[in-house]
Amino acid sequence: MAELKAVLFDMDDTLLSINLSAFIAVLARDLSSMLAQIGRKNQLAMFALYGSAMLELNNPDRTDQDLCNREFFEDFILRRCGIPLNDPVILDAFRYYEHEVLPKRNDAIINARPRKGAREAMDAVVSRGLRTALFTNPSFSETCIRCRMGWGDMLDMPFELITTMENSYSCKPTASYYLAGLEALGLQPDEVLMVGNDPKRDFPAPGIGLKTAYVGNGFQPNALWNGSMADFAKSLDEIEERFCNGE
Repeated sequence: MAELKAVLFDMDDTLLSINLSAFIAVLARDLSSMLAQIGRKNQLAMFALYGSAMLELNNPDRTDQDLCNREFFEDFILRRCGIPLNDPVILDAFRYYEHEVLPKRNDAIINARPRKGAREAMDAVVSRGLRTALFTNPSFSETCIRCRMGWGDMLDMPFELITTMENSYSCKPTASYYLAGLEALGLQPDEVLMVGNDPKRDFPAPGIGLKTAYVGNGFQPNALWNGSMADFAKSLDEIEERFCNGE
């Protein structure tokens, strides 16, 4: 029988309710506007460039995976428009934005808040002595991710690892992203359960033997369990039994 040792959680629309598209649009608008002012570039062109950089960062077939995601993003911007994002002055400007401005951007449209059942799910996992990590798509900086964690009342959750732009070399759903995170935790794919809402990103491609509890919309036939985040904690006995029986 398999032994469940850890539960990996996605964040957006898993532990955190959020209009993610609105959040990304606001972040892209703000940061591209800053880049346009810094580089004396056209703002619309910089908005398009920021979007291209994010798309390429998430491209599962991208090259340069010897660069962490932040380095890849910075290199892409530098090659396309000549702006060095790792310049100390620019770094300070971006840090100020992420620490002081971004936390105030949660409005009625983004509407970020704790997801129903998230706290109960974490308490249930921890009470069983299971390890836990936050496997959120690492397209954003650690500060940006922790900002959203704050909106979701997650900053006190005992994650052993939080995947970010700074510590990841690829993005979901690539197998390399999942395998690198598991290696950092000293775990094998058959020892962990992934919990997520995305029918593509929260299922590694190609498969690595990692089982996923799906808490998104619709039914996913490849999931170990389908249900809502609100039902996860009270279904954990059933979920763990399925996991251990190799279902």
